[in-house]
Amino acid sequence: MSAMSSQKQLRFAAGSRVRVLTAGGWKRSCTGTVVDEPEATETLLGPTFIHWIEFDEPQEDINGSDQYWKAQILGEYLESAG
Repeated sequence: MSAMSSQKQLRFAAGSRVRVLTAGGWKRSCTGTVVDEPEATETLLGPTFIHWIEFDEPQEDINGSDQYWKAQILGEYLESAG
């Protein structure tokens, strides 16, 4: 597990309020709600969880100007907002 992973909670239950970090590929940090139970997955950095997040306001990713209301985000790029 990476140093970043060991310092953060990687799994958030459905209904949790979270802050999405810009390091996850978003133009700005934002808040949202986990809308489904997380799914375990394996990445190059080791095991983690993928979460479906419904944003409080539409968000743009770093690749363009499309507006997203919901996205799958790795646990490393989330922190508790509640």
